[in-house]
Amino acid sequence: MKVNLVRAGVMAGMVALAGSGFVLADGSKPAGHPGQHKSTGQHAAGAGQGQHWDMFAKSFDANGDGKVSKEEFLAKRPLFDKMDGNHDGSVTSDEVKAMPAVQKHGGTGQNFVAHFDGDKDGKVTTAEYDTKRTSAFDKMDKNKDGFIDQSEFKAQPPNEDTGV
Repeated sequence: MKVNLVRAGVMAGMVALAGSGFVLADGSKPAGHPGQHKSTGQHAAGAGQGQHWDMFAKSFDANGDGKVSKEEFLAKRPLFDKMDGNHDGSVTSDEVKAMPAVQKHGGTGQNFVAHFDGDKDGKVTTAEYDTKRTSAFDKMDKNKDGFIDQSEFKAQPPNEDTGV
């Protein structure tokens, strides 16, 4: 099964960049889904269904109130910041490709850029990245109270626009 950027972005952010490489591989080579056992192809229990709340909350719940506001969520970009190798506020496919984990999986970074690059200029700015993340947050916030709590998080299928 090819790596799915949808699930990849969410998983990478939730584990605070641990394993971000499999997330960013461009799908040109077959790779296991983040929640899939390589040897069997079977999904791990709860994979991709919100089982990583603790890591997500640790990364984004700045005030420790047990929920993540949109402001808290948008204030941090762990995956983007790691990819932005020259720290110029934008990410190119070359910067994504330079990540060791992406190289390990033969990725090019093109899928990440294609997905988040709103103006199609070949780079993803923080504004473009946050536009998709804002949309994803709004979808995850089922009760529309401006926060994601553990129950809303666990109810979510993987989402491509989180880009955590």
